[in-house]
Amino acid sequence: MSVYNGERFLREAIESILAQTLSDLELVVIDDGSTDSTPQLLAGYAATDSRIAVHRQPNQGLAVAINNGVRLARAPLIARLDADDVALPDRLRLQCDFLAGHEVVALVGGAVTFVDDRGRSFAEWRYPQTDAEIRKAFQYTTPFVHSAVVLRKRAFELVGGYRPLFRSVLDLDLWFRIAEQYELANLPDCVVRYRIHGGQMTVQELERGALENVAARTAARARMDGRPDPLDAVDRLDYKTLIGMGATADEITSSLVHRATWLAKTTGRAGYANLAEELFALAGDRARSDSGSQELVAHAHRERARRYAEQRRRLRATLETAKAMLADRRSRTRKCSDKLRATT
Repeated sequence: MSVYNGERFLREAIESILAQTLSDLELVVIDDGSTDSTPQLLAGYAATDSRIAVHRQPNQGLAVAINNGVRLARAPLIARLDADDVALPDRLRLQCDFLAGHEVVALVGGAVTFVDDRGRSFAEWRYPQTDAEIRKAFQYTTPFVHSAVVLRKRAFELVGGYRPLFRSVLDLDLWFRIAEQYELANLPDCVVRYRIHGGQMTVQELERGALENVAARTAARARMDGRPDPLDAVDRLDYKTLIGMGATADEITSSLVHRATWLAKTTGRAGYANLAEELFALAGDRARSDSGSQELVAHAHRERARRYAEQRRRLRATLETAKAMLADRRSRTRKCSDKLRATT
């Protein structure tokens, strides 16, 4: 676990690991230069449970922090958990048992329940389970939740771990490189409660994520074609660098539009209506740009319409429930009144 100023949800994340049914574990937490109460919270936990190892470093970003955590970890299996998510009690047991029975698999994820900032669930998502299904899904999505994977440490080290070039989509780049050497899998079971909250992503981070998504895919294609990995020759990721690697403006815009619409739908379901509208507007604007397309415009409109239809269905369901409750209350009131009159 890497954490930076994560005091709000950190306790819940740590408690979910300490409560695992598989108790023979080590929780390595990298405090990436937090300035809030995170260091004090971590010190308190480390003082009361010998399974917790806390290491503090100057802020260097998620990739460096997790690489340091894996290097310090003593176990042959590495589980990831973000400091604002919650592992379900059987998560580690289920995933470790699976890897024990499938030696060719180096990484296993699972289904997730999406929750809002108050921990209320609003959606559940299952991902392709077999190696073949996952490889097919890689063509258009990321078929793993970063916070829900367990992987073999030897596989992580073989491919070089996370690349510090990536700040937002560091997981996809790693999955591609592991997939070139090993098989992958997902469990049908829910293993994590994945939190969606308002401060999770800015527009700038969304745009950075779109660039990194295309960069990871461009590099994977190059390796698959037997060409050198273009990321080995660059020291920064920006628009100009990505175009120089052979990516196109159309790819970058498509990535941004799809990421923005997905996040808009998800944050909308979590109750952040204003943020959802901003993201839908961003997706529409980029879809209509010079590097956009009619197909992207249609996608943005379609996803927005689906979100509105979903809102209407939920509103109707809420109204029907309210009507049923009111009718039941009236019925009970009438019965009480009838009983009182009969008694009188």
